Amino acid sequence: MKRILIGLFILATSLGIGQTKISEHWTENDHAQYAKLKELANYIYKKEKFEISKDSLFKNYVFFDNILKDTVTERREIRIVAFDGLFDYFKKTVDSIGFENLDAKPVRFYKNHKIYEPFDEEKAELKTVKGEKMYAKHDNVFAYYRKEEPENPLGVVLLDPETDKLLAWIMINQPGYSWFLTFNIL
Repeated sequence: MKRILIGLFILATSLGIGQTKISEHWTENDHAQYAKLKELANYIYKKEKFEISKDSLFKNYVFFDNILKDTVTERREIRIVAFDGLFDYFKKTVDSIGFENLDAKPVRFYKNHKIYEPFDEEKAELKTVKGEKMYAKHDNVFAYYRKEEPENPLGVVLLDPETDKLLAWIMINQPGYSWFLTFNIL
């Protein structure tokens, strides 16, 4: 009987360790950003465009603050319309994979994967006039993937470090340099 109890204890302990191992070495910031990203994905999942409130998106999930504060109304409205088209890419990804099948983790855990190349200083090419290496910082960047294939990330998203809101979800690649497409340029 003791052996059975010891075996059950060891099994229960190892299962508990396996669950926490997923977020092992995550910072407090990682946890907060992950939670916000999951909330956003859940909020938009399988909803029609008209069911998703832009006010709610911008207030809670998507960093659009600089655009909303723009004093030039025409420019602000043009960017909001452009946002609709670009946000479809993010929404379609969530809808096609399925909220329950989608997960994410900080991109720094993919240092041995091709998806990390834009963030790797060693692989960055010299591109600036001063000869400095141009590479993207991996802080506040999450790689997303299908839960059944966590070793094969599908893309990356950038989150705002202060609000944890989604800042960018499209990465532009030019030879030797990559950057996130964002509307929040001052």
